[in-house]
Amino acid sequence: MEKDTSKLRDALVELLQEEVACARTLFQSLKCESAALESLDEKLVFINSANKQKLIDSLQQASNARIDFMHEHQLSSSPAVVEEYTISSNSNTELDTLFIQLSEIAQQCFDENKIIGQLIHRRTLFITQTLSSLSPSANLHGLTYSEDGSTAYESDSRNSLFHLTEI
Repeated sequence: MEKDTSKLRDALVELLQEEVACARTLFQSLKCESAALESLDEKLVFINSANKQKLIDSLQQASNARIDFMHEHQLSSSPAVVEEYTISSNSNTELDTLFIQLSEIAQQCFDENKIIGQLIHRRTLFITQTLSSLSPSANLHGLTYSEDGSTAYESDSRNSLFHLTEI
C-alpha cells in the first residue's frame, strides 16, 4: 500500500512540477509584455502576445493533466482535501512546496496581467485623446493634462494656460 502511495505522490509531484514550470514561464512572459508596453516596443509586444496564448494553452494542459490525475485516483483537488492528503504522508513537503509555489505564481500572473491591462488602458486613452486633439473641432483646453493623465478642461479662462484678451 505504501508503494502505491509513493507512486501516486511521485506522479503528482511530476505533474505539479510541470504545472509550476508552465506557470513560471507564463509569468516571465507577462513581465516581458509589461516591459514592452512600458517602452512602447511594438515588435516585442506583438511577438510576446502571440507567444502568450501558447503559454496559456500549455499551462491549461498541465493543470488539466494534474486535475484529471487527481480525480482518476480519487484525490480531490480542493485545498482542504489536498492538505489532508499531504499531511497523511511524512515525506510530502515537496508536494506542499509545489502547491504553494503554484498558488504564489498564479497570484503573480494575476497581478501582472492587471498591470498590463492598466498599461493598455492608459495607452489607449492617450491615443484617443491625441487623436481628438488633432481633429478640426478640438477643444484647445483638452491639450492640458491633470496629474492623473486625464485632460484638464478649464471652463474658467483665468485658469487657462493662454488668456486671450479682446481688442
